[in-house]
Amino acid sequence: MMWCGVSVNIDYWNTSTWRRYFREDILPLYQASLSLFKLWGSLFEVANGKFLSDIIKDKPEAELIFVGGTSPPDKYEENSLAYVYSKLLGASVKLREYYFLRKLGKEPRTICNVVRTPIVVYLDHIFTLLERVVARACEQGLIAESELQKVRGEADRSAGEALSKPETLPELFTDFLNKAIALTIAYNEHTRFIWYLRKMAKKCIIESFPKLSEPGIFETISHILGLNEYIRPSVEDPEIADAYTIFSYDYARKYEYRYSSGIYIYYIDGVQLYSHHTIYLRGGLYGDESIPPYFTVGGCICRCNELIWGLFNRAELELIARGIPKPMADWVKLAESMVTTRPSKDVTLGRLDSYEALDILDEYLPSIFVGKYELIIDERGGLKLLSRW
Repeated sequence: MMWCGVSVNIDYWNTSTWRRYFREDILPLYQASLSLFKLWGSLFEVANGKFLSDIIKDKPEAELIFVGGTSPPDKYEENSLAYVYSKLLGASVKLREYYFLRKLGKEPRTICNVVRTPIVVYLDHIFTLLERVVARACEQGLIAESELQKVRGEADRSAGEALSKPETLPELFTDFLNKAIALTIAYNEHTRFIWYLRKMAKKCIIESFPKLSEPGIFETISHILGLNEYIRPSVEDPEIADAYTIFSYDYARKYEYRYSSGIYIYYIDGVQLYSHHTIYLRGGLYGDESIPPYFTVGGCICRCNELIWGLFNRAELELIARGIPKPMADWVKLAESMVTTRPSKDVTLGRLDSYEALDILDEYLPSIFVGKYELIIDERGGLKLLSRW
């Protein structure tokens, strides 16, 4: 019986289970995200700041990227290829210039622009975090270096093919989206297991996953995922202190603010929050936000889950397919059906230095387990619960 939350039906204690997860779930998404990011990088290198007329001399198919499905003087037809490239990968030209020159029988000497769109920023974050995951898996012998090199080669090939056949972008992007949503906690039991352990008391971990109490198994899984002691209560009874010791990855460990120019600027793990932390914890990205300093498997996967949540809220994805699913909403529906939670609001717990504080923490552990709240150390060294929904 699960202590709380939605069940996990995997052999989490078995190393071969994690080997399959890395090979069958992580590597395919890593390849798909890397393919798209490399496509953007190639497009930037080939076209940004250059005349379209010069580009199409060597790559005539590139004209489709910038003007495919457009009409004079500057109209994008609904869901045209050029519009998709513009919104997803930031590729554009001044259509009036292009059609004016074409009308006069001249070469289209109009400058191409390729910029980092919000979608490109998401791709950058997701593939970078997954690159850290596969690197760690290689170090532990759970992925062979040859497998990783093969995946990187396939990503190069896919990006090159898409550049020479621009009309394949929707197919390439759909493949990425399918692999991304399949990794999120509503649909992937391995990711869900990782999520459950991200900030949890030892007693709840053992009650939820009894095999972890067997000799050596907790240590093995902690080593694979990067789970470490985060907070140990300062109470007299060593048995209670041990039971309520919180374990964590290198993820969402520190919440702080800095006063600058008359305003408070808030940070999670050193990453500046441009809006409320709730948006950040749902995977919201703003501008060219820095990638968090997560390097453990667990930390990177937890942040990837949030980033995929945020990505699937982007309206631009409707250019690829109608009725884009909402993986966070699906998870919230599952989680809320399993645990009784208080209204959504932040909670200040202070320090875990009394049995009263531990009793308050105990009330919130089910909500922390499923992710309604994120337990985090604040700038004063106390504990806060940041609401996620």
